[in-house]
Amino acid sequence: MTMGSAPDTRPSRRSSSWSTGTTFSEELFDDGGSTGLVDMNEELADLLTNQRWHEVGNDPSPSCAASSDFDVMVGQVNALLSTRLRDLLVARKLMMGDGAGGWAGGDRPDRSTHIAHPDPSLEGIRYDRRLGNYVLVDSISESMRRYVSCIGGLYNEVGFHSFGHAVHVTVSMNKLLSMVCINRDFDDLHHSDTSNNYDARALPKIDSHASRRRCSLNVPNGVGGEGTYSFGIGEDPMILFAMVFSALIHDVGHKGVPNSVLVEEEDGLAILHNDVSVAEQNSLQVAFSMLQRDEFAGLKRCICPTPENRRFFRKMVISMVMVTDISDQERVQIVASRWNAAFPPVSFVPETGADCGEHGGAVRRHSRSFQVGHQQPHPLKKAIQSTELKAAISRRRFSMFSTDAAVEEFANESRRLGIRRSMDFSGMLLDAYKSVNQLQQHAVLETMMNAADVAHTMQSFRVFVKWNKRLLRELYVAHKSGRLCFDPCENWYENQIGFFTYYILPLSEKMKNCGVFGHTGSVFEYFAAENKKRWMKEGEGISERIIRDVKEEVERGLPESCPILDVFGVSDYAPNFS
Repeated sequence: MTMGSAPDTRPSRRSSSWSTGTTFSEELFDDGGSTGLVDMNEELADLLTNQRWHEVGNDPSPSCAASSDFDVMVGQVNALLSTRLRDLLVARKLMMGDGAGGWAGGDRPDRSTHIAHPDPSLEGIRYDRRLGNYVLVDSISESMRRYVSCIGGLYNEVGFHSFGHAVHVTVSMNKLLSMVCINRDFDDLHHSDTSNNYDARALPKIDSHASRRRCSLNVPNGVGGEGTYSFGIGEDPMILFAMVFSALIHDVGHKGVPNSVLVEEEDGLAILHNDVSVAEQNSLQVAFSMLQRDEFAGLKRCICPTPENRRFFRKMVISMVMVTDISDQERVQIVASRWNAAFPPVSFVPETGADCGEHGGAVRRHSRSFQVGHQQPHPLKKAIQSTELKAAISRRRFSMFSTDAAVEEFANESRRLGIRRSMDFSGMLLDAYKSVNQLQQHAVLETMMNAADVAHTMQSFRVFVKWNKRLLRELYVAHKSGRLCFDPCENWYENQIGFFTYYILPLSEKMKNCGVFGHTGSVFEYFAAENKKRWMKEGEGISERIIRDVKEEVERGLPESCPILDVFGVSDYAPNFS
């Protein structure tokens, strides 16, 4: 409600909505665009975002239900990306202190005057007084939908890595981002100067969902600090948009066979990408090449109007898509090393000896500083350690180095090359991260991307069985065509147990321990464990049935079906994690 205006009786919206009174400046921005379509996108994005985690892909409501209809899938992804882009542009407007028209009071401007924004990307949004909200202008809104449609059309009709999978991953990623705890109100982005009356009223109103997310993390005393809970993920609209964008494009152009097959066949893509993460690099090339087209110039300018924005966006998307190649052993090791550097493993709280428990992630993050402040050694032991340390340095000085400065350089761990920093040929150190918080942010984002990519294993059992069958179908088609040397039907039941044990459960534990989801972080581990338990109990029978169905469908050229869900009476139960 605007100060001094009548109460606004319109229903409240998400954190990206503003409730302001009608002013002339708002009328100026209401260009009479397609308000109905914008409102539908907003409502659809709300519905998709407000699903419970385990209902993604299994929601009974028509708007959120999984669909094989291409237009429906495009509509769902477009609604999420359009909303995230709108939030990004509004954040830029508030960061710049830019009001509705760029003036701070004064004479009423001529309605016909074109208001030039310092940031050209801000021309991509307008204020719609009928909705009481900022919306994308029609040209950008249409461009976004066209881009999603073009990307969707480039997904091949394979069993698993299809456009349907991309939609499921995108919706799951968007849900994960909505679950991240928020450190502070979004209006902290805006300066405290309220001389511009419109700016003061246009500050975003955080909705009850976001407020609950802030309150859901209870941190032990002595643990915390700026950026502790979400490492800035929940407060950076560019990161939020880039993550949803990455989920959309991460498998575009996938050929339905593993990278190892493309390498073995000397496929043109393998030659082009030097046998390294072939499918992932191809997806990036396809998506960014599409964005470079003239028809998407306005959309690209809205996403990244400056070279700095472009570099950040590309680096983020490339990193997130490449991390989905879990078959690359070197990449998996680098990701694991980054996680260990960001969150050194500590299994108990110093002095108390108690397990980290519900807030283990938060305690782990600060375990080293906690130990420094609370675990003081005995004075005699400290003197002995000091004497031994001096002797060790002295021995090393005379055996390896010629100066005290060199000894100190060697002893300083901050100059060690690895995950955090590298060195060029001139000897200059290159920092990969400006702070530990930034390193932790990267590690958490990679974990979230991996989790979204296999979200079906941590959601309802019905969803897991559905995508499990589709993966088998894709691999069996490759085997029947002579491209895959092994029969995926052999040991299918046992292999899924191994996948849960060695990949899914550790991944779900990282999702909980990173701490950014508050107390709801246990939802991922819960469903992963329950799905594994149920698969161990019922999986043999389910495997026999889906193997028989897949073979029949492939050999007879029949379309995919999922009778397994009805035959075995697959149902779901979930506790309340809200």
